[in-house]
Amino acid sequence: MKKIILLSALFAGHATAEDLVDVLNTALEKDPQLRAAKYNQEATLENRKQAMANFLPQISGSWTKSQSDSKTEFDGGGVNNPPKAESDGWGLSLNQTVYDHSNFVRLKQADLEGARGYANYGAAAQDFLVRVAQSYFNVLTNIDVVKFAESEEKAIQRQLDQAEQRYDVGLAAITDVHEARAQYDGSRASVINAKNLLDDSKEALYEITLNYYPQLNSLPDDFSQYELPSYELSYWEDLALNNNPNLAAAKIDAEIAEKTIRLQQSDHLPTVSLSARKGRNNDEGRSFQDLVDGELIINQIPNSTTDSDSISLTVNVPIFSGGRTSSLSRQAKLRYRAAMEDLDRITFSTVRNVRNALHNVEAGWSSVQARQLAVVSAKSAEQATAAGFEVGTRNIVEVLNSQRSLYQAQRDYSRAKHDYLMNVLNLKRAAGILEQSDVVAINSLLTVQ
Repeated sequence: MKKIILLSALFAGHATAEDLVDVLNTALEKDPQLRAAKYNQEATLENRKQAMANFLPQISGSWTKSQSDSKTEFDGGGVNNPPKAESDGWGLSLNQTVYDHSNFVRLKQADLEGARGYANYGAAAQDFLVRVAQSYFNVLTNIDVVKFAESEEKAIQRQLDQAEQRYDVGLAAITDVHEARAQYDGSRASVINAKNLLDDSKEALYEITLNYYPQLNSLPDDFSQYELPSYELSYWEDLALNNNPNLAAAKIDAEIAEKTIRLQQSDHLPTVSLSARKGRNNDEGRSFQDLVDGELIINQIPNSTTDSDSISLTVNVPIFSGGRTSSLSRQAKLRYRAAMEDLDRITFSTVRNVRNALHNVEAGWSSVQARQLAVVSAKSAEQATAAGFEVGTRNIVEVLNSQRSLYQAQRDYSRAKHDYLMNVLNLKRAAGILEQSDVVAINSLLTVQ
């Protein structure tokens, strides 16, 4: 994946704040999961080179040096102790496959494995975009959760102080103080839990980028609906069936399984190979004694050099292998049927996922609108309840509950906005068309807070 290069002025108003594109650029270089996927994809390209090697000549060389020592004692007396016999030699051999049908099948399989490697990396690259965006929005969500939890804690503390003051002057019952204190203790615990979740989400973002971000651009209180090219279900189903990389990998797996059947069946076919060898062996001359008719004779072997050349064409015809080839062929056929079943399963799953993703986008936008209205309603209710408490028509429990409802509505609205944008990215991922430009478009909605 190429690094995104954008003018920071397009998406950031202050140099101190990082946006989603900044995080994405860092993650492109640092994320170990994406880098591992890239290495795996590059490794699959080596399969074709290995398959092509079967068509090329195999050349090997050898060199030997030997030394031997012997000693002979004769019955009639005398000892033959010739000098050590020494020899050295070299050889060069060439083997060339003339015809082996399995080599052609393996080459086709290697091409398919390379295509599968690209499909798997495409899936990993799109998953990476989702992971980066999800980690980014998780941090934003938890920042808001902490902010609203702290605001709730401060508001309840003010109510507690007010309840204690009213109790001291006889305007409130002790139960109001106890209720406010219980709510305050609960809010403090909520702040602690919220900060723990925020720390964990920051660590998750660090895991991808190997970097901590003190400030991130976030979504404004209000933003427009993300425009999709179509809201027709058939449109997204067609995209998914034609572009989803997981489905593409499953199709390739089925093709590889089919080629494996032919590979195993090729063991029934004859093979033709050519081999050639050239060599030389040097023997050093030596003398030795021999006893002939009681007479000791000294023999002399001169230095010698032996050159050898050979060439052969071999046709190997398999006749019977104990049923192994037939068994392997049946096994390959069964695995092909299993691969086809997996293809059907992944096809159905792909269609279901894209349908669910589109429904989530539609429901997500409705949820954003509803949560936004809920904040307005909760704010009005909180103000009315506070005013009623001042004139004595509402009690402190109602005030505390209205405040809690307000902050809960604000938290829900913040989460709904982030979930909606993630649903958009997940829809494009399910369709298999998620690109960096989609993340850039989401990033344009962010502002410095």
